[in-house]
Amino acid sequence: MQGKDPPAIIDVNAHIGVSAYGYGQSRAQCLRSMNKFGIGLSVVSCFTPPDLSFEKANRALEEIVRQNPSRFRASVRIDPRVNGSQKTLRKFLNKRSFVCVSLNPFEQAFKVNDPLAKSTYEVAERTGAPVMIESGYPLVSLPLQVAEVAKEFKKVNFIMTHSGQLLASGQSEADALFAMSDNRNLYCDTSQVILSGIGGFIKRIVDADTKESQNRIMFGSNSPLGELSVELMRVLKAEITQNEKSLILSENANKLFEI
Repeated sequence: MQGKDPPAIIDVNAHIGVSAYGYGQSRAQCLRSMNKFGIGLSVVSCFTPPDLSFEKANRALEEIVRQNPSRFRASVRIDPRVNGSQKTLRKFLNKRSFVCVSLNPFEQAFKVNDPLAKSTYEVAERTGAPVMIESGYPLVSLPLQVAEVAKEFKKVNFIMTHSGQLLASGQSEADALFAMSDNRNLYCDTSQVILSGIGGFIKRIVDADTKESQNRIMFGSNSPLGELSVELMRVLKAEITQNEKSLILSENANKLFEI
């Protein structure tokens, strides 16, 4: 896509494949939703697959991007507890289809700030790949836990999905704002942010204007778990400027992922 205008909307957090937990989304289903709601490009990751083979699931994503290079980029999903996961990570990050690393501490049952995850962050540091962390789960991926990792690995850009808000408590919201303000390398997405009403938390991040936080929030849907129409509404209905909405909907992601 080099030399072209960035797509109107970039969704930084979507999924394709089948989950071990009984849900999923096909390439065709994802494209239909994207076309319906004006999503130009999605960064997609796999679910935890039924056979637990992230190697196979990442290969499937690579083929999807190869067939649809103007609509998709991929994020490498691994289980850092498994031997050989770093080899898998390095292999896929060397491919142009992959622009990011995805971790789900809840499904893979590890704390994001546990030493076992450090080798993943070290690979990301060497390759320059951002790390997207499924955030907001008590004990494993709360905002301050993500902030601890971001502070240790300052050369790595971390993305806190759901803005760390799945816990749905006022403390989590305050902690997410503090984490963002205290770490220039910490980004967040807007998916399934359920506090402060539609668009409310987005406005709080933008209004904080601490260390240019408005440049570190990006649109994400968590599709298919998040309904695209609702997820878009969070940004479109937020009481922020049109320029700030443009940053969130495409410009910040375009700069971070160089797409």
